[in-house]
Amino acid sequence: MTADRFIDREVEIKILENEWKQPGFRLVIVYGRRRIGKTRLLTHWIRKHRGVYYTAAQLSYQLLSKEFSETVGRMLGFYIDPDDIIKGIEDLASNGERMAVVIDEFQYIVNAEPSIPSRLQRSIDNFLGQTNLFLVLSGSSVSFFEKELLGYKAPLHGRRTRQIHLKPMRIVEAWGFWPEMNPADATRAYSIVGGTPAYLSLTRNARTLEDLLHMVFKPGSVLLDEVENFLRQEMREPKSYASILKAVATGRTRISEISNITGIDPRIVSKYISTLVGLDIVETVYPLGKRRGGRIRVKDPYFLYYYRYITTLRNLVETGYGEEAINEALKTLDTHTSTVFEQIMQTLVPDLHAIGIIKAKPIQVGPWWHRQHEIDLIVRDPGEATTFIETKWSDITRKEAKRILSLLEDKASRTGLQSPLNQYILIARTLKNTDEPIVDIDEKRTVIDYTKILPILKKRGSKPT
Repeated sequence: MTADRFIDREVEIKILENEWKQPGFRLVIVYGRRRIGKTRLLTHWIRKHRGVYYTAAQLSYQLLSKEFSETVGRMLGFYIDPDDIIKGIEDLASNGERMAVVIDEFQYIVNAEPSIPSRLQRSIDNFLGQTNLFLVLSGSSVSFFEKELLGYKAPLHGRRTRQIHLKPMRIVEAWGFWPEMNPADATRAYSIVGGTPAYLSLTRNARTLEDLLHMVFKPGSVLLDEVENFLRQEMREPKSYASILKAVATGRTRISEISNITGIDPRIVSKYISTLVGLDIVETVYPLGKRRGGRIRVKDPYFLYYYRYITTLRNLVETGYGEEAINEALKTLDTHTSTVFEQIMQTLVPDLHAIGIIKAKPIQVGPWWHRQHEIDLIVRDPGEATTFIETKWSDITRKEAKRILSLLEDKASRTGLQSPLNQYILIARTLKNTDEPIVDIDEKRTVIDYTKILPILKKRGSKPT
């Protein structure tokens, strides 16, 4: 694998290609938090098409317009209005040929000239909408894009032809960064680094789990302080966000608990949690079928691992005890991976349904709990079918599997979520004494060997929706 190999994002590439093939004007919005791979995706895609790629910066509108004009001149040899970006885009569209214009960090242009969305809307309605231009607006300010460009009251609402909210990679995609690792170690690696391409690239081609840990726990490693750098760049009060993330990562799941341990007003905690949810860093999870009693948890595995382990173990690295840090990391890694495993499996539910293992159509998916009873995942097609799933990051025997499935069936009877067709699945890291990825205990109870099914899902690849 070469250093510049483009890994995955098959769904997003296909969306862009499908849009490109459509006749007439197209407006595609691409957004997602920093480090998520927007620039890599768009620069990779545009190489195959005639067009221009421009990244805005925090400059005056006059300078941005001049830069945009110069970029078009260098890339296309085409003269456009240097004093106004909207007029420059219209100049490009006047050429008549199919052409892509990608403007990254678009929020900086709007910051410099707030009338841009309204002016662009008017241009689309009066001129651009009748041209052959392929316009992509991209950026890393999630709240800006969702409110100012995609919101119901936003000027460009209804004008975009497609939008892509770029998310972290799943395990089946991220595994491509460590192709020589076995499924279990690749999953352990994912539980450390997560699915953000910028972080995955820092461990690219680690051949073993120990290789990856040496990349993480080495003096000067970006991953030792990346979360704090991210918060300083993105948040106005990074210390408050860091305190909240630390609290959630160490088991405080409710606003009141987070407020008590951090000393931050509950109303402020709620606001900050909302921001972190928008960035796909944390999530609020409710028992399936209910909208009360939610738990807050860190969704991004790297952020979770950072506040659980890296902030403590980096002290060993900084004082010259890197090997000791790695040894400590190995001792706790399976405990950490078991926490992440349930979330990993939730992302794979559509794949397991697509290949016929999960019978229930994934209309409703999530965990369930009530008092001392808890089920890791439930997949429901209300009124038709329900699949109850237990996940175990451990190696189990067939006898143990039967016992766990019996307990799962008992818990399922207490949920009120059963359907005419009910299915019970145990997903274990490994099922001992079998070479089969799937073992049916009976017509309604199944055991899945995760380490054997994951390569099948990876080979199947991502499918666009």
